[in-house]
Amino acid sequence: MSDKKVNGILFIIAGLGSLVVYMLLGETGLLSKAHTEKIAAYALISIPIAFMATRNVEKNALIKVQTYIDAGLLMIVIGLSMGLVSDAINSAEISAESGFIGEAIAWTGWSIMYLGIFFTGLGYLCTNLFPTWLSGLLSLVSFVMFAYLAILSPEQLSNSGDSIVAPLWMLNSLVLVILGVFTMRRVEEN
Repeated sequence: MSDKKVNGILFIIAGLGSLVVYMLLGETGLLSKAHTEKIAAYALISIPIAFMATRNVEKNALIKVQTYIDAGLLMIVIGLSMGLVSDAINSAEISAESGFIGEAIAWTGWSIMYLGIFFTGLGYLCTNLFPTWLSGLLSLVSFVMFAYLAILSPEQLSNSGDSIVAPLWMLNSLVLVILGVFTMRRVEEN
């Protein structure tokens, strides 16, 4: 299998993996909350790997594209790590206090991850790696998700966040899937 096909599949797993896990296992009772979170975490680690595989692009003379892509990738890894730790805390269901701590860490971590995706999208805008509209959409949707998660308090997000967070999350996931399709269809340059 070619590198671009593997990279494309990673973007698709990044976009669909956790959605599918939560929809199929989340409230069904087939697995415990802890096991569901673990399986979703395994799918989510494809996010930084997919973005990392696109790092080797030519630099634009006017702007150091690699700097944006690398900075975004670093933020993605940091935010994803925080989010996964918070999900693990929440899935342990040790006490009400630990759940609140996990939620507070989660919103910060996930917002950092989306800020990283925003910067990576800015880097992609300066390349011919993806169509300009797709790189712009990645940046826009990720920034909206970041802003929403960063501005609201953990209490506000817990009380009313699902009505906005879930659609934004799904839109971000759709963009990742489209990135995967474009990655697999990209013509190799010699």
